[in-house]
Amino acid sequence: MPQLHEISVPLDEALAQKLRTAAKEGGWTPESLAADCVAQHLELAIRFLALLERFEQMDSNIAAIASFVGQASAASEGAEDLWKICRWRREHERR
Repeated sequence: MPQLHEISVPLDEALAQKLRTAAKEGGWTPESLAADCVAQHLELAIRFLALLERFEQMDSNIAAIASFVGQASAASEGAEDLWKICRWRREHERR
């Protein structure tokens, strides 16, 4: 059996009454309903943070690609033909 931890959350009377009413209608205890709500919100917050981290990784990767393309396409003598490093062919080469 998992170890349970307890927290105390002060609620104003109106919110406490809503919690009691919702718990009664759903066949829950107010404590179990509140615990389930907290668990659901924590899960959502964790998923949101993971999504933000992925967006930050994507932004970083896009910036790295943009930097590479900028350096590769810089006008300099003997610059590499970008079509040689791009996996996509020019439209007339596809035919």
